[in-house]
Amino acid sequence: MKSMTAYAKGELEWQNLHFSVEIRTLNHRYRDIILKLPQRFLPLEENVRQLISSYIFRGRVDCIVKISGNIEGLPPLSINWEVARTYYHLLKELKNGLGLKSDITLDMFLGVKDIFITEETKEDIFNFWPPLKQVLEDTLKQIDIMRQKEGESLKKDIEQRLSTISIHLNKIEERVPEIVKAYRQRLYQRVKELLNDINEERITQEVVFFAERSDITEEIVRLKTHIKNFNDLLEEKEAIGRKLDFLLQEMHREANTMGAKANDVIVSQQVVEIKTELEKIRQQLQNIE
Repeated sequence: MKSMTAYAKGELEWQNLHFSVEIRTLNHRYRDIILKLPQRFLPLEENVRQLISSYIFRGRVDCIVKISGNIEGLPPLSINWEVARTYYHLLKELKNGLGLKSDITLDMFLGVKDIFITEETKEDIFNFWPPLKQVLEDTLKQIDIMRQKEGESLKKDIEQRLSTISIHLNKIEERVPEIVKAYRQRLYQRVKELLNDINEERITQEVVFFAERSDITEEIVRLKTHIKNFNDLLEEKEAIGRKLDFLLQEMHREANTMGAKANDVIVSQQVVEIKTELEKIRQQLQNIE
């Protein structure tokens, strides 16, 4: 089991270049990779994303790649005239449409994407992939170690809380036979106070009806099964966060049903304790891959 938060930085010297990679992973419902690459190395973006995806299956990933140094044979920049002219005509149309008097200057073109291009081929850029891949893998391995380490801490905390839930559930199970007895006593006492004429058959019918309506045996069994399944999932090596989220919702549902059906103060108190632990587990699950 792994957490979703970690940070690592890797560096590599290769020929005349210095490769620097920073990766930060954060909580996120899905996998979301935010990648910053030098403009010249954008053809390698898909390779970088695929490599990150092979290590990280859930969470936000902020990856910053910096490559500096003397790159021999750097091709000169050239102008993409088609983009420049199109942009100029659009600016001119906007100026006339709004009745603006200001001039169109070069400053307005500096932020335009793809207006300055290189003639370097994609094959040339892929020559830099092996060293970039190496520093990326080194950094991702650091991230993986950190996520596993924090994941183990989260696992221990969740296991302890599941154990606490089991204790409260056992108390509820022990209380179940007493619920009907307590209800019969209350009903008997109320009828005696109001009527002074006790119809044993009628009381028995009411008690049977109450027993059927307030029976929480199925909920107890299902919640025990969910706890076992939860513990089993914690032992898996794959991404389990979404599975645990779903299972936790089912556990909440069983706890709520028990509290509503039992109509017993002691059971209600134990259900509150169970739901408190479930909420704490839910908070922990926000950080599990």
